[in-house]
Amino acid sequence: MAAVVRPWNPNDLDALIEMGMRFHHEAESYHNFKFSPHRVMESFFSVLNDTNQVGLCYDDGGIKGAIAGAIYPQFFSKGLTASELFLFVEPTARGGIIGKRLEKAFEAWATGMGASEIRVGVSAGIKSERTVGLYRKLGYNPTATQLRKVL
Repeated sequence: MAAVVRPWNPNDLDALIEMGMRFHHEAESYHNFKFSPHRVMESFFSVLNDTNQVGLCYDDGGIKGAIAGAIYPQFFSKGLTASELFLFVEPTARGGIIGKRLEKAFEAWATGMGASEIRVGVSAGIKSERTVGLYRKLGYNPTATQLRKVL
């Protein structure tokens, strides 16, 4: 099978739970949260069942990367914004075209849904400079600062 970016389907659940576990292990900024396979399952089915959310994966004989996002109106406007919920590429598959292809597919979905902008964030602490570089090459510009306080 040739590599393809495609929507998630119910058969992807186990692979995405495994990917979520690897993401959590690698993303030190989220280590204050206990990993929950059950929560990944809830999130997975929420994405599958909500037309205002999307889950896409890069499948090359197995899932090598995944992205999820949502679309919503701003609290002050009916204009639509799409936000990326997460983007993860397996460590052994990084440095190629997977992240770019997933992001471009998300952009196509957001455009088709009527979004006037996409907002992304780099909060996991996984190769942050490299990830920001990818987004900059795709035309994204810094617009905000994110801060965190662990309670």
